[in-house]
Amino acid sequence: MDIRLYNRDCFKVLPKIKDKSVHLIFSDLPYGKTDCKWDKVLSLENLWKEYNRILIDNGVVIFTGNQPFTTQIIQSNPKLFRYELIWYKTKATGFMSAKIMPNRSHENILVFYKRLPTYNLQKYCIDPKFQVKGKSSLQTTKFINISGKKTLSYQYLDEGTRYPDSVLCFPSDSNKGMHPTQKPLSLLNFLILSYTNEFDTVLDHCMGSGTTGVACVKSNRRFIGIEKDKGYFDLSKSRISKAKKENEGYLFSDIALSS
Repeated sequence: MDIRLYNRDCFKVLPKIKDKSVHLIFSDLPYGKTDCKWDKVLSLENLWKEYNRILIDNGVVIFTGNQPFTTQIIQSNPKLFRYELIWYKTKATGFMSAKIMPNRSHENILVFYKRLPTYNLQKYCIDPKFQVKGKSSLQTTKFINISGKKTLSYQYLDEGTRYPDSVLCFPSDSNKGMHPTQKPLSLLNFLILSYTNEFDTVLDHCMGSGTTGVACVKSNRRFIGIEKDKGYFDLSKSRISKAKKENEGYLFSDIALSS
């Protein structure tokens, strides 16, 4: 099956996933900062043992989190850590401490891989007023290059797009009833389109309310989702099923469930 959803502890399911079968692991781990039932820290050492086995040679692991937890994640496998992205949120958190420290309006996105992975450039659009207009050869202006030859100065057509920066600006989702740490669908779309190709397999073993699965359906990726909490698992199943029905172009088979 091409969408597999498991309502179990991830350490019961991960050992059953085939070797070198996953292209991208998206891991939004619990931080252990609250008394919530779901907020229990997972063993990074045990996770990496499974990641190294199931990930293809040029696969990617993406973590999201906040400091100081993100430092712990980097230290768990510094050899494979490559770079950090920043998600700038439109809804800051930490208002209870606003009088003693700044509100938190960003989260860290950590990218790990062994070999250079798939990277599909996702350009973003800019405000039209910042575009350079037209394409012309400025015949009256000549420059001398390092070889001593004269060269013409050109002004190139600006298509209104730019290469992505390390700071990603995606609005926070405002849907009530979702998981407290839910990431916006637009952010997951960006990451999945950037680091995987169509028909690749994406794993999210802390699935929450299933946004990663929805993004996979919309982009024709295979998906393995694991969520221990029954309430959030049912929510994920409902959202992913709805996305599959709405996306008539989705090429894969029915959703396989396992309790």
